[in-house]
Amino acid sequence: MESFCQLYNQYALYKKKSLVVYDSQIATDLLGYGINQDYYHKVYQSVELLHKLYDSKLTNDSIRSYVEYKLNDHHADNVKFCILIDVFRCYDGLNHPTTITKPEGIALLLLLDKMIGNNELLTYGQLKTVSPSTLSLIDLVPFISECSEQIGSRYSLFLPLIFKKKAPYLDNLYRRLLYNLCKTIAEVDGEISVSEKEWLNEIALLNDDDPNNDIDISSI
Repeated sequence: MESFCQLYNQYALYKKKSLVVYDSQIATDLLGYGINQDYYHKVYQSVELLHKLYDSKLTNDSIRSYVEYKLNDHHADNVKFCILIDVFRCYDGLNHPTTITKPEGIALLLLLDKMIGNNELLTYGQLKTVSPSTLSLIDLVPFISECSEQIGSRYSLFLPLIFKKKAPYLDNLYRRLLYNLCKTIAEVDGEISVSEKEWLNEIALLNDDDPNNDIDISSI
């Protein structure tokens, strides 16, 4: 897919930029956008678990090869990009902004930073001096959106389709971790709306006619 190639080229550009020392540019203080410490920690834990799943389970050859086949694209980081697409679709489903000027946008920036960036935002205090190269990762969002539009409905998750074929045992775990991240994003204003709950149910398959598909969310 042309968009995946474009996204990969943007990714390569940002990786190259991350090696540059920005002596003449002023780092941005994200704390001015209303991100409190408790919310940061909840988001960070959710992002960290999703990244650990990628590192431990989603790098195997079977999954990677099948993703390459489905996308007709052979870049090594396709699975990472597909996780980003699913998270982007979660933002769509929750109807929350992906901009870093809103507190809920920090979840996407943390994931981008951990998956393909500098791994710079490891503590709450580091939000006070975020480098331009890390902030520029949010510029990938339009390309992620474009790729998302090319691989099916924007209101369904993509990787579970891969798991169903190649690793069904991963589907529930992946959905649980996305559910946890989405719940954290939804709770940014202190409550979960009806429409947000509907999307959370979509992720957890709680709106499915088959109760055997339901994900146990009691411990999340």
